[in-house]
Amino acid sequence: MSQDNIAKKAQKSSKKARSSAARLAAVQAVYQMLTNDQVASVVTEEFLSRRLGKPVDGIDMVVPDGTLFKSVVNGVETRKDDLIGLIKGAQKEGKSISEPLLNAILLCGAYELLAHHDTDTPLVIAEYLHVTQAFYDQGESKLVNGILDHIGKSVR
Repeated sequence: MSQDNIAKKAQKSSKKARSSAARLAAVQAVYQMLTNDQVASVVTEEFLSRRLGKPVDGIDMVVPDGTLFKSVVNGVETRKDDLIGLIKGAQKEGKSISEPLLNAILLCGAYELLAHHDTDTPLVIAEYLHVTQAFYDQGESKLVNGILDHIGKSVR
């Protein structure tokens, strides 16, 4: 798909759909960074050039908001220690999350709550709950909701 076709396709998608797609892609990129020990610049380049906006199994996908995608992925890399501290502070004593995908969701959500004050807290939490529900069907959504709600209250 040419850059012109991607731009036209992006114009057809709503801003909300593009933001949601950016958050999902950011979680996937951060997951890749965590599991493969890669840096944000390499992962964002790969996603932007080879993955985002491309059809999957013949189905056209929403083109993510590239600015939001890069901001979240780069922000997680830059502020990872701060974000881990926020997440640990929001967890019950003695609990630890070792699952990389859950960590990626929490890191992205925590970063957006910390750095993107222009987006309402309930919207950020709801978006990352949707991402969680796309991958999990047990109690993970409650865990993500509780941690991000605690972080939102502490940083805003």
